[in-house]
Amino acid sequence: MTIYQWTTDDDEVALDAIIVGIGSDEKAFTAAGIEYGEVLASIYWPDWIRQGDKVKASLEGPYSVPEALRRADELCALWAYNRVVIAIQDRALWRPEWGRLAELEGLD
Repeated sequence: MTIYQWTTDDDEVALDAIIVGIGSDEKAFTAAGIEYGEVLASIYWPDWIRQGDKVKASLEGPYSVPEALRRADELCALWAYNRVVIAIQDRALWRPEWGRLAELEGLD
């Protein structure tokens, strides 16, 4: 099972990684008495040089979290990024069926 480095700090970015951003407005919806659907994820990546070719920074999504993790793995392999990391709004959103988060927070 994959163990992902992760952060809740919106300002922390891994320059060598495909980043899966996971967030939810569930608390706000619940407080307003509105039922909320599934947690969604986006994928983003910084500029990257691969064998002399430049991969431009971009964003994809939203996806379900399992779809985002699969797509991030594909992009990581395609463009030779070093890893997939998680930027998560709240650690409590993570589900064990998605993989494991590293014990300590941080992308370094």
